[in-house]
Amino acid sequence: MEKILVIYGGKSVEHDISIITGLQAMRSISAEYQIIPIYVDWEGKFWTGENLDDVNIYADFEALVKNKKQVLFGFGEGCVYIKKRFSLKRINPSSALVCMHGINGEDGCISAILQMSGINYTCPCMQSSAICMDKLATKIMLIHYGIDVVDFVSSDQNLSLQEIAKKLQFPIIVKPSRCGSSIGIEKCDNLKQLKFAVEVAQKYDKKVLFEHFIQNGREFNCACIKNGEQYFLSKVCQVKSKNFYSFDEKYLQEKPSSTFNVEKSLAKRIKDLTKKVVEVLQCEGVVRVDFLMDEDGKLFVNEVNTIPGSLAFYLFGSMRDVCCQLIEQSKNKAQEEVITKHSSQALEIFANANMNNYSKK
Repeated sequence: MEKILVIYGGKSVEHDISIITGLQAMRSISAEYQIIPIYVDWEGKFWTGENLDDVNIYADFEALVKNKKQVLFGFGEGCVYIKKRFSLKRINPSSALVCMHGINGEDGCISAILQMSGINYTCPCMQSSAICMDKLATKIMLIHYGIDVVDFVSSDQNLSLQEIAKKLQFPIIVKPSRCGSSIGIEKCDNLKQLKFAVEVAQKYDKKVLFEHFIQNGREFNCACIKNGEQYFLSKVCQVKSKNFYSFDEKYLQEKPSSTFNVEKSLAKRIKDLTKKVVEVLQCEGVVRVDFLMDEDGKLFVNEVNTIPGSLAFYLFGSMRDVCCQLIEQSKNKAQEEVITKHSSQALEIFANANMNNYSKK
């Protein structure tokens, strides 16, 4: 049976959501694969243990985990090591199913670790992940490829709050540029609220994004799994929220405020645009693209999520199918190797030059 690492948790404000995604993934594929759960704690340390599939232990991990062992990566070896008392146990996995949302995971850090370790992984590469995690960088890339985004400014432009309000017009949405799950986001109707929203957002990220809020707009989600040259697109979901799709609405409501009853022609437009976004941002794995539409029917790409909550399985229908497809995709991706070695006489010339200089002295 193939060994699969499932990596979740992390030093991130999306830590708890990542645990949920990891547990959902492990439970869905436990019959097909030998699961090695790897939990990343609040300090960024990697652990495995006997009862990591029990959601209750994460309330007090140190006290409730059984037989906890630290996990180390074998850089260049295609493996991880489980640290025992007097030895290291080597594990060579077929792939790593990455369920880490937010910074240190979704921003490309975990991709880099796995890439350097020579382990197949299910999310986009470091470069694509880093761009998509930064909402400002994403918008700049999308604009370059002719894809519409809502009017915005960023804190990098050093504009006063009055200048921002004049440029965008209220209402305005304020967001941490590199944060997910709608954490730190505020809707503002006046300068006083705008000042408060900036203070909130800067607690999560010093780079802040300001967007014009579309009144009476509609919000949609669509996901895509890219496997080689094939693009598997999900159903289109319309999100029904009070102002914007908040953290509470995403994760704390028993029933989500959404519908799959979207007009066929509109659903096709959204699917086509989802595929284009995945192409231009060079995303792999499962990616969820969030859209806004104004009263005139114009579509805007709002955000791109490279490791979406619950791996966006609800848009496809089956967590098991999504996970299995991601694992197979990661192995196919590994076969697309590029040349990394180039022989030259540079070292010999450098060595001889140094020797000549030394002899002259």
